[in-house]
Amino acid sequence: ATGAKSGTDKLRTGQVLETGSQSRASIRDEDVGQIDVEPNSRLRLLDRNARNVRVHRMALERGLIHATIWAPAGEFVIDTPSAMAVDLGCSYTLQVDDSGNGLLRTTLGWVGFKLNGREAFIPAGAACTTRPRTGPGTPYFEDAAASFRAALAKFDQEDIAAEERTAALRVVLTQSRQRDALTLWHLLSRVPEIQRGEVYDRLARLAPAPAGVTREGILHLDQPMLDLWWNELGWGDIALWRHWQRSWNSSN
Repeated sequence: ATGAKSGTDKLRTGQVLETGSQSRASIRDEDVGQIDVEPNSRLRLLDRNARNVRVHRMALERGLIHATIWAPAGEFVIDTPSAMAVDLGCSYTLQVDDSGNGLLRTTLGWVGFKLNGREAFIPAGAACTTRPRTGPGTPYFEDAAASFRAALAKFDQEDIAAEERTAALRVVLTQSRQRDALTLWHLLSRVPEIQRGEVYDRLARLAPAPAGVTREGILHLDQPMLDLWWNELGWGDIALWRHWQRSWNSSN
């Protein structure tokens, strides 16, 4: 591996670690965590690029990595061609293909995935795809039924007719289990306004809205209400993410 950080080797800002078809590498920082890099991967250490916050930042240009992070939430960021992955206290795998499409799978804690204004939160046991220009898809638990996952993948496609997307959404709503509240919560901000009520009603049956959250507010995508409902689902305190956003935005 070129630029591998092992023993006394150190990966420096701007340097690239690239593995061949038969090689692997590991990067370990006692203050941050460990990144295991699979064959045929290309990873770059970026400038921290933040004046007011402590950020360790890398870019996965292609390939597959396994990240185990013990730095405080929000301090480790990986850029990909189609989204930014922000550690929120976790272990995860991240894969990028030659077209820039990505797949993130969380095994511990949770991860924030972001491109421009499009966000996704992926707790342990869940996964999320991402594509250039459109960013993160809709997260889902990997133990969901194959038909549920197939319908969600169809819903997330850019180039399908509105009636096909609507049919896919109906499958997702019909087949959703209680823990699939993860997917439905994200869908609230991804469906057309005319379909938001259907998503709300199904989500409210699976995971009743907490005090302070109203149907009207959710239909208008009231952010404090959406955040309050997310916290009630039990996969992580969204205040961590909002704090990271404010810190990041003020430093760039």
